Amino acid sequence: MKIGIDMHHGFLRDESIPVEQALRQVKAEGYQGAYYKSPVYISPTLDPGELQEAANIAKELDLYIDFGIGRVNPYNTNETPEIWLLGGGDYKLAMEKQIRAAASMGAKELIGVTANFKPKHDGYFLYDRFRTDVTWEDQLLATEKFLKLLAPVLRETGTRINLETHDEITSFEILRLIEAVGDDVLGVAFDTCNVLSIGEDPMAVVKRTAPYIHQMHAKDFIVFFTDNGLTRQVKPCGQGVVDFEEIFREIAKYNPKLQLQVEDHKGYMPIDIYVKEWVDRHPDLQLAEVSAIVRYAYLCQKRIAAGQLMEPEAYEAIDYWEQRDERLNASRDHLFSVLDRLGLRE
Repeated sequence: MKIGIDMHHGFLRDESIPVEQALRQVKAEGYQGAYYKSPVYISPTLDPGELQEAANIAKELDLYIDFGIGRVNPYNTNETPEIWLLGGGDYKLAMEKQIRAAASMGAKELIGVTANFKPKHDGYFLYDRFRTDVTWEDQLLATEKFLKLLAPVLRETGTRINLETHDEITSFEILRLIEAVGDDVLGVAFDTCNVLSIGEDPMAVVKRTAPYIHQMHAKDFIVFFTDNGLTRQVKPCGQGVVDFEEIFREIAKYNPKLQLQVEDHKGYMPIDIYVKEWVDRHPDLQLAEVSAIVRYAYLCQKRIAAGQLMEPEAYEAIDYWEQRDERLNASRDHLFSVLDRLGLRE
């Protein structure tokens, strides 16, 4: 397995720096690859010459480059007008162009998202799952239909879109989409922290999705009790409750060549298990997994009370960029040490 870095969450303070400079920084900080949310971050027009130049630089530095492809839910694609422009107003064509651009650089395991966190909204309207103009079930159906439209170009290029276990979609729903569309063109991008916000235990998620995991965002977390249930706080890998050794061992049964990325940022995420509206919108909730998350919270609060963990509010108040180097170095070193113990590091 190889460990890269997500270029958009806490790595680059200025994402406008030239690609060569960014990749050299990736190499200098000890990572084996870089993840960009889209090939447009390499070349806004997907110019073949610019893409090839970046690929050549990555090869020179012995780095991989992986990509996302953006939103695949037709009900929220309007939130990325820059992608529409790639297709001259044809979103399907724009996605096909991204797929071909990534494939031309050797990146054939892409990450797709079914929605995004909307910080300008209040309450549950932060999440597309809670929209009132269209049900989540209808959004999933539209997503399935759109992914089937993309399947021909995915098969032609030998590419797969891996749906991220994000804040709005359950791993069960992703597995149903894989069954409907085909596991040759659809897989799982496992985010070890996001699954918690949907009421799922990462250790259970990896066991049911491991055969389909072709991308991974690695980050850790702690959990603590609140009036509405629980709240998740992001931590560097190795400083929370995620058992990366068990996760890598499970994935290695199916994909020992996985390329994964450290994704780091701050931020709380509620898990409102005491609120009926929230519970009702998550029919896939499993009692055993909710119980496991509650146990994590119990253990985390014991560590906080013993002074082994900083109080969440005090920790969150520290500016991310003051801790950036410490956080990223801790995550990178912890993950490499786990891979070394398992004999999985490439």
